[in-house]
Amino acid sequence: MGNKLDIYRSLGGVVKQLHLGEVLATNQESQKHGLVFSAAEAKELIQVRNLAIRTHGRVELGIEVVQKIIIAFSRSAFINQDEYAATIGELLDIFYQMKNETEDEMGDEELIALMLEYYNGSCRGSLDLLRDREMALFAGTFRRIRLEKEAELQGSKSDDGKEYREI
Repeated sequence: MGNKLDIYRSLGGVVKQLHLGEVLATNQESQKHGLVFSAAEAKELIQVRNLAIRTHGRVELGIEVVQKIIIAFSRSAFINQDEYAATIGELLDIFYQMKNETEDEMGDEELIALMLEYYNGSCRGSLDLLRDREMALFAGTFRRIRLEKEAELQGSKSDDGKEYREI
């Protein structure tokens, strides 16, 4: 694993250019909704993404999540050009936070769809409500259900360590 990361780091400049091109390529889709990243905004977004990954202790080599979030949220009526880059950056931070909160049990597309549903629905475009209310409630419910399932599994084991099902 270390060798692959070393190779990845040694290609840093090439990878940054590749990521920049991939973010700018999303403009083809997002411009249909009046949203476009400049090269400077795309570069800054990649830096925001890298910071979010480090902040949340994640390892991610590709930029696919960024592309998926851009494409999904560019359709939202609550995002405007003036705050487009900052909004996507904040959504990336929320995404990586939630990946940790759900211990990666939710797929990327599933989590993005859930975030978009809340953002366009009950949050009406508020990132604060998305992060501090809806996603916080979801994370709490997710943890509670996971703990209940773990307790249920523990309850189904006998003293000899074998699992038994109640009928």
